[in-house]
Amino acid sequence: MQPMVNPRSFTFGLVALAAAFIAWTTPSRAATMVGPKHVYIMYPGLDALWGSYIFVVNNDGTAPEQYSFPVMLPKETLDFQAQDTLSPQELKLGPDGGITVDKSFSPGETLIQISFKLPASQGSSIATFKAPYPFESLGIFVWQDSFSVNAPTGVQIQKGVNLSGRTFDTYSVGAGTAGQTVVYTFDGIAEGRGRLWWVGGVVAAVLILTGLGIAFFTRPKLSLNEEVV
Repeated sequence: MQPMVNPRSFTFGLVALAAAFIAWTTPSRAATMVGPKHVYIMYPGLDALWGSYIFVVNNDGTAPEQYSFPVMLPKETLDFQAQDTLSPQELKLGPDGGITVDKSFSPGETLIQISFKLPASQGSSIATFKAPYPFESLGIFVWQDSFSVNAPTGVQIQKGVNLSGRTFDTYSVGAGTAGQTVVYTFDGIAEGRGRLWWVGGVVAAVLILTGLGIAFFTRPKLSLNEEVV
């Protein structure tokens, strides 16, 4: 994965949206830890999906604490970029190819936002989440009628949710355990050059095979006593 060079902006009301839909009711603990609620706001692109991952890190202590932890981005993530309270230097690739945050957190709650990009092929994209820690909810928010979402069994769906002047459909998975995998499939994504290259490649292959077949079956036949020079 490489940091995004010119990422699409996702600035409209994200902090207000997160404050409205993620109630920071993490039980008091004498440690710095990732909050239990995770929100992924998905936006349609061309042969791609763009998203913003929003969650909280809670420091219950009285002094800043350095804290390092893995980030629950989809494993298909192509590009990523730190936003707002997170600097690029604090967002790193882990030894297993995943993404980690290494940051000093002040006492209280810190809202974290990370932009990311998922690939799409022939109008479809997959997001596979593997939880590195237990969670209370994992919610996918998409612009209403922008593309379709195939959610896991048991997901809670809300249609037409108004957030900061935008209408969203939400798909939320309840409590999960560390190591649990959650998979979403997105269809109806706008196609660009990817489909043209795919169709062109198929047509080219057919033409080549057709030409070879014609050349083979129409070649002159040699008599038994003729030799190829």
